[in-house]
Amino acid sequence: MSFRFFAYPFLALMLAATGVAEGQTSDAAQAAFKKLDDYLQNNPMDFETKFNATSDGNELYHGTGHFILRQPTALRADISLNANTYVVISDGTVLTIYDPQQKKYSQNAAPGSLSAAFGFFAGELGIDSQVLNFMGVVHEAVSGNDGTTIKAAGNESVDGKSCDKFTVTGASGDDTWQVWMEQGDKPLFCKLVYHSVDGPAQTNMFHWNAAPKISPDTFTFTAPAGSTKVDVGDLNMVSP
Repeated sequence: MSFRFFAYPFLALMLAATGVAEGQTSDAAQAAFKKLDDYLQNNPMDFETKFNATSDGNELYHGTGHFILRQPTALRADISLNANTYVVISDGTVLTIYDPQQKKYSQNAAPGSLSAAFGFFAGELGIDSQVLNFMGVVHEAVSGNDGTTIKAAGNESVDGKSCDKFTVTGASGDDTWQVWMEQGDKPLFCKLVYHSVDGPAQTNMFHWNAAPKISPDTFTFTAPAGSTKVDVGDLNMVSP
C-alpha cells in the first residue's frame, strides 16, 4: 500500500513532466528556425510554387505562383489559378491587383506586411495564402512568445534534395504545418503542408532561385496600354 501511495504520485509527476517536454520547442529546432527566419528577413526571395488545396479528401483548387519578395513589404506574385491569371504587386505603399484577361487593375493602400498584402488578394479571391502566412508564423515562433511549438521530425528526400523535416503547431492546436527545409547554408523550403482542425489542407512544392537579382522596377506597377483602373470589387475575380 505504501509503495503505491508514493509511486503513483511520482508516476503522475513524471508523465506531466514528459508532457511539458513534448509541448516545448527543442533548442535544436529553435536554432534551425532562427536560422530560417534570419534568412527570410534579410534576403530577397525568388521562388515558384505549385499548390493544391483539399477538404475532406476533395480538391478545392490548384495552381502555381511565382513570388519575388523583399522584406518587409515588397511583393510581386504572378498567380495561375485554374484558367485565370493574376499579378499582385506591392511596393510597400500601393498594392496593385492586375487581371490581364480583363485588362483591369485595382489599387489600394498596401498593408504593412507581406502576408497581409498577399492575404488581401487571397481574401478577395476566396483562397488561402499559406506560404506567406507560414513565413509570418516562423517570425513569431522564434520570438517564443506566441505559444507555437516546433518539433524536429527527421530528414527526408524531396525531389532529390536532402531536407530536414519539422512539425509546427499553433498555440491553439488548430493549425499545423509540416515543413521540409533544404539542408545546407540556405534553409529553403522544399515542401510545405498545412492542416486545419476544421478540415482544409494545402500542399506547396517549391523551386527556388537561390541567387535572385531583382531589378528596381520589380515592385512598381506600370499600367499596360488599354488597361482600366477599377475598384477591387469590380475586378470580378472568379473564385476557384
